[in-house]
Amino acid sequence: MSLKPGLRIVRVHSSILNQRSQPQLITPLFSTPKQPRPTTQRRAASTASQEKEAVKSASEIISAGRPASPLPASSTLNPPASTRPPPLDLPTRDPQASLFRHLFRVGKAYTSFYKAGIGAIFTNQRLLARSTAATPSRSMSASTFPSRSDVLLRARVRHDLARLPVFGLLVLVCGEFTPLIVLVFPRLTPYTCRIPKQSEALRRTAEARRAASFRALQYHDVYGMRRLANGHICRSLGLTSGLWDKIGLDSPFASMLAGRAVARIAADDAMIRDGGGVGVLVDDEVVLACEDRGIDVRGESVDSLRKKLEEWIRKTAPKSRGGDVALKEAEEKVSAALLGLD
Repeated sequence: MSLKPGLRIVRVHSSILNQRSQPQLITPLFSTPKQPRPTTQRRAASTASQEKEAVKSASEIISAGRPASPLPASSTLNPPASTRPPPLDLPTRDPQASLFRHLFRVGKAYTSFYKAGIGAIFTNQRLLARSTAATPSRSMSASTFPSRSDVLLRARVRHDLARLPVFGLLVLVCGEFTPLIVLVFPRLTPYTCRIPKQSEALRRTAEARRAASFRALQYHDVYGMRRLANGHICRSLGLTSGLWDKIGLDSPFASMLAGRAVARIAADDAMIRDGGGVGVLVDDEVVLACEDRGIDVRGESVDSLRKKLEEWIRKTAPKSRGGDVALKEAEEKVSAALLGLD
């Protein structure tokens, strides 16, 4: 009796193995529950790539407390938010708290601000290493050529890395007194570590120098203004030291610096024009773009600056289509706009 069940089992097994046309009998007896296919891993990989893209994207740079742009933000025109200073939240004075406690909280807020700003420099460096602007090549196609976001990212990373050693030493030595020192030497600070008072001081100085240069141009005719154009462009955009203004001479590198600035602005105008216009720029980038073109931004609303930037883009648009002729025409219009001849 004990052998018969075993024989039955053998027969059942053999019959099952022989009936390949019915694989559904094998499945519930021998197979374990199926594990999920590696589609979840693929989904996670795609999610990771999307997260990397989200770091590069600038659509998140509009803070919740600020009005959004008229159009959705463009990730190809707006550089990452980490290239600009982080928000500085200073504590308000509590009447019941002591002065020492209030100053301690203020110093702690500045320390957190500078820590976030210095960390953003290394974040931007990693973003630059993954962008198309890291190693630009003439053989790049139009789809892989560096965008405006990549170009500005590279320029700001180079600016910040050049100032990071001195500024880092300044923070280590001065500590909580760093905000007072940077007001005396504002150009030693990276972009990501500039406090609002420092930015306002730089704007006042730049506008005063620009206004003085325009007053000097009033005593010359159009031909004289053309002859003095390089020096005025350098003074208006802050490309040379203010010491040259005190001695009444232009920098010996004024022609080269002015030519580079005009070409850069003309190229930036073209990228904004082709990338969707001023409407897809976020508020902070509108302000920075106006500053880059010598437009006074003090006391102006973002809507007013958008209109001024749109007018600038319209005036500097070349009528020619493509080629060196259009490029030269655009640069001439940019020079005329910087001289106030438009």
